[in-house]
Amino acid sequence: MNHSIVQSHQDSDLFGLLYGFSFRPDQPGLEIDSPTALQRLREPRAEDEFLWLHLNLAHAACERWMKSHLALPDYFFETLREGSRSTRIEHVDGALLAVVNDVVFDFGSRMSSDVSTLWVCARGRLLVTARAQPLRSVDTLRSSV
Repeated sequence: MNHSIVQSHQDSDLFGLLYGFSFRPDQPGLEIDSPTALQRLREPRAEDEFLWLHLNLAHAACERWMKSHLALPDYFFETLREGSRSTRIEHVDGALLAVVNDVVFDFGSRMSSDVSTLWVCARGRLLVTARAQPLRSVDTLRSSV
C-alpha cells in the first residue's frame, strides 16, 4: 500500500474515517467514503446491510464525531481514555467491546517491535474499530475485503 495515498486520504477526512465498508449478503464489501458513511448512518439502511467504520483516534474531531453520530456505549469511550490497555472482550449494554494490542504498521520497514491498541465495538449492524496508529492486522483485513 502506498503511504502517500493513505496519508492524503487521512488528511482530507473531516472526522477521522480511515475507511469504511458496506456489506450485504452474497456481495463483495463496498468501500464507502465519509459522506456515504454519514448518509448510511442517518438514513434507514437495508435490513441486511452491515457497516464497518475504521477510525483514526489521532484525528482531533474523531471522538466527538463518534459520540454525536454513533450509538456506542459510554463504556467504549471510557476504555479509550483508561490507562489499562489489556487485551479483552466484554459484553456491555448490548454491544461487544474489545481491546486488542497489535504490531504497529511501519510503512518504511518490514519489521516493527512497537505495539499499539485497537478498540472495537460491535453493535447491531455496525462494527466500529478505532486506533491511534496504523496496525498491521487491520491493514491485512482491509486488503482481504
